Amino acid sequence: MMIEQKTNYAYKLKYIENLTFDKVRDLTKHFINDLHKKLVDELYQNLERGVIQIDSEPQMLVYLYSFGKMHQAKLNVAFENIPPIFFEQPEINIIDYGCGQAIGTMCYADFLSQKGITQKIKKVTLIEPSEICLKRAALHTSTFFPDAEIITTNKEFDYLSDGDIVCEEDTPTLHILSNVLDLEFDLGNFAQVISDNLKGYNQFACVGPFFNMPPIDRLMDDFAGFFYEAKDNFNKIFDKYQLYPDKSWTAHIRCFSIGELEENLSTEVTEEDIKNGVEDEFGVVYSRDGKRLLKCNKEVETYIIKTNTRVICDRAFIVLHNLSDYDLEDFRNRSFFKQITIPNSVTTIGEEAFQFCISLQKINIPNSVKSIGKHAFLKCKSLQQITIPYSVTSIGEGAFNNCVSLNLIIDSNSFVVKDKMLIDNNENILISYFGANNIIIIPNSVKSIGKNAFFYCESLQQIIIPDSITHIGISAFGCCYSLQQITIQISVTSIGENGFCGCVSLQQITILNPETSIGKNAFYGCEALKQIIIPEGSKEHFKQMLPEKLWDKLYYLKKAIEAPNN
Repeated sequence: MMIEQKTNYAYKLKYIENLTFDKVRDLTKHFINDLHKKLVDELYQNLERGVIQIDSEPQMLVYLYSFGKMHQAKLNVAFENIPPIFFEQPEINIIDYGCGQAIGTMCYADFLSQKGITQKIKKVTLIEPSEICLKRAALHTSTFFPDAEIITTNKEFDYLSDGDIVCEEDTPTLHILSNVLDLEFDLGNFAQVISDNLKGYNQFACVGPFFNMPPIDRLMDDFAGFFYEAKDNFNKIFDKYQLYPDKSWTAHIRCFSIGELEENLSTEVTEEDIKNGVEDEFGVVYSRDGKRLLKCNKEVETYIIKTNTRVICDRAFIVLHNLSDYDLEDFRNRSFFKQITIPNSVTTIGEEAFQFCISLQKINIPNSVKSIGKHAFLKCKSLQQITIPYSVTSIGEGAFNNCVSLNLIIDSNSFVVKDKMLIDNNENILISYFGANNIIIIPNSVKSIGKNAFFYCESLQQIIIPDSITHIGISAFGCCYSLQQITIQISVTSIGENGFCGCVSLQQITILNPETSIGKNAFYGCEALKQIIIPEGSKEHFKQMLPEKLWDKLYYLKKAIEAPNN
């Protein structure tokens, strides 16, 4: 990477707090003030309105100060007219063509900051024929985006090749072309090199002057025309004083995109969402655009979710809240939510979406679904069969807990089912247990018991943990009402918060590792707990993590269990 270093400008830039593009312009003015006025005027004239190739620092300073505000005004209009979904992308790449001193990249940083948008810039490619400008562009970019990978390409447009334009399939790319398309070069070849190397989603922001001279003014439209799949977002000409009230700047601004972006639709539902939603004849409320299923307000036996729905929101079909077994039995004979059909447009099933739908017998997971939220089907006791398609890459903790009738079929290398245990095959984490056995033996392949993995497994009385396990997650055994005793192997180094919370029948727990850490409230509500058996000499260690009321339940492993340590 070519970058300016160890210059007065670089040192001063480094210590500017809350850096903005305007502060960079102020810094250039500071340096310009040290130049003779006649020299400044001469430099400005020699710039020929910014079309010459800059080869000195004084020229750089005068250019950025003189033309920076104009670039900023045009670019802000362009950025304002980029589709909002682009700013929802958590991570993007930037290619800044004829970047000069990276004015376009700096203005994009400012735009994100002013709009309160959090977006990571993964990589910035700076293309510029002037070596001195390119080095300063890298300096500016590294200051505004210190975590970004910076690639510098010191070439004229006519000499660009395939390796100079690098896009990524999974990361959207912003292409910035600020005041460059009216310059003299082979526009067709330039566009072809870019087109040949496009991958994934690409957003173009093109700005330049409007000359009222058709051959030149057509260049931006000609450039966009080379991309046959381009979708116009914005295309407008601004005459004098239209772009900026007291400036005679003109502008042609065009934004277009190639490819499609996945919308980041939230699974969370607010009161405002419900208020503005649309309820169908079955009492199911959708967002006004029909993309999110928000809530079901009525009892229905069968329901077909509307085509084009993208998200089934959190708790959308939940009908029971913290009810006792007696209450559940009362609901068992009622006929709502027996069969639900999900269309092939749904990508996300939210948290607790079908929790406690105890009459639900049949539901399909189409291959459009990518993620299933935590506790999505918790205690769906009548659910008989679900096939997890290859498209699903994320399944939340406890997604199928207490689905005691379920035959879960996996069509993906990412997950595996063994003895009613759903295991993340990549991370070797036990995600969910959906059986009804009294005794469970965890496979040796499992390295970690995930968050909520056995939550609400009411029939579980005894569990055998292999010495492959190193961690027991948050609430992993929460509300396992029948669990009576458990041995935590020496391999286990940590037990998460609320690990055994609500295990009302738990009487004895043996912890073999003297250094195992225990999270807050790990044994909250374990009223039947009589003994916590620990290795000799580790009492003070465990006292630091357990409430005082449990201290008298600590017994040493090497002594008689009946006799407490004194």
